[in-house]
Amino acid sequence: MPSPLEAPNLTELRRRFPRTVESFAPLPDREAHLARIWEIEQRWQAFRENPQKTEEVVLFDSDPKDLSVEAEFEIVYAGGTLGLLHAAVMATKYKRKVLVFDTHTVGKTHRDWNISDEELQEFVHADLFTKEEIETAVVNRYKTGFVKFFDANSKIKTPPLFMNNVLDVAIEADKLLEIAARKLKKTNSEIINNLRFVRTFVQKEIVLIECEDVKSGKPRLFSSKLFVDVTGTNSPVSRRINSGKSITHVCPTVGTVAKGFMHGNSEKAVDFSVGEILVSTEDASENRQLMWEGFAGSPTRDEYTTYLFFYDSVESKADKSLFQLFEDYFEKLPDYKEKNGSWRVVKPVFGYIPSIHRRGWNNVKKTAIDRVLLVGDAAGLSSPLTFCGFGSHVRNLRRLTDLTENALRENLFDENTLSQINAYEPRVAQMSSLAEFMRPTPTSKASVVNETMNAVMMALSRLDEKSRREMFQDRISFDSFKKVLAKTAQIHPKVFKRMFEHLGAKGAFWWISNIAEAAIKEKRK
Repeated sequence: MPSPLEAPNLTELRRRFPRTVESFAPLPDREAHLARIWEIEQRWQAFRENPQKTEEVVLFDSDPKDLSVEAEFEIVYAGGTLGLLHAAVMATKYKRKVLVFDTHTVGKTHRDWNISDEELQEFVHADLFTKEEIETAVVNRYKTGFVKFFDANSKIKTPPLFMNNVLDVAIEADKLLEIAARKLKKTNSEIINNLRFVRTFVQKEIVLIECEDVKSGKPRLFSSKLFVDVTGTNSPVSRRINSGKSITHVCPTVGTVAKGFMHGNSEKAVDFSVGEILVSTEDASENRQLMWEGFAGSPTRDEYTTYLFFYDSVESKADKSLFQLFEDYFEKLPDYKEKNGSWRVVKPVFGYIPSIHRRGWNNVKKTAIDRVLLVGDAAGLSSPLTFCGFGSHVRNLRRLTDLTENALRENLFDENTLSQINAYEPRVAQMSSLAEFMRPTPTSKASVVNETMNAVMMALSRLDEKSRREMFQDRISFDSFKKVLAKTAQIHPKVFKRMFEHLGAKGAFWWISNIAEAAIKEKRK
């Protein structure tokens, strides 16, 4: 896999993205952050410009030339964030010898995480962290959280929809990953930083993973029973095994952890006891409906995280540049939250969050081939409503690692067996199509997204709080989902017209089919 293009110099970036470069000025590693954003964006642009073109990163029944295996493992992981969590369970609980490597630093992420206490207990159930260890990474808990869509131009006006125990625990991601790395290092496993995945050679008894040292360019080769790709949205392996169709939708996301917001209870002030799950402050423009998320980090450090993002299809005309979205973020931030004179960026957060819509009876996206498994955003099977694969990964971590151990114990590494090791939940399919209403069509009125989502929020307000919570945790039951749709249609009869505008007749058919499939599976359980 070729190295990413070298980022433009600071002068050129300042000319093209002045707000971003200026706002990052207090950061001691500003240029490293800018280079990382550039790297991720260039990979996305390469995918966008020619989605059918894939790199030759998976080879069968062949050997690398002029390279010898330097170490053997039972599992090799490419990707050091969500992959590290999976690897740490396999190394500590199941005593498997694993290797985790990353192009950058294993255990460092360019996002922050929030989740609920109930979901965090899955780490305990998976035997990865104790409650006390989890607590060291918790920086804040909120009393409640809410969703609020802009309604100045909407015929349907709703107050904020409050819900408890949803994304209400702020986690210092790097702290949690540091604990996982420390545990893994106490086993016979290894962690290697600054190692770039090049290609994998799938053979009958083993899989070979060729890598390149980022600093020296030296090639390295490792042998394993199983290769787990956790390299994220633009995974070259995922693109290759899915013939370029690894994702159908994407959520470009940027933001900051910053100090110096005004505190208080007003709309534009930050309240460190309340999470803002989804908020819009304007109608759609430029083929996108921008959304905000706000959640407080450490109160003692006065750190507050704000994200700006939009949900979109891969093929749409909307500009998905992270740099341009950062420019919009810094321009629009005062309309969302008020800053005081000491405001400054502590850390930028950014990325492309994937989603895939099913258009068939089966889960058509490949998440495995013989001896190769996709995990996390590389698999891309989480719900787009939560805008992050972290929650899905945590909820499914125990099952994913149990199934991986079964495959190792039984020596079953065929595609069919490994394809069962994924975080797909039947309800995600219905939520993915519902998320289509969060983006405008080319002929939509500017207010149509907010108006539709206000109708959905009003429908949810008329149901019990459990239904609201489960809607935003990918766990809403078929019965509750049916009630939401029925109440939304009563409030806003045009919603079904919008469904056909977004999905078309064929897409609407598959959405209804997927809902039916989820209902059947739920009943069988």
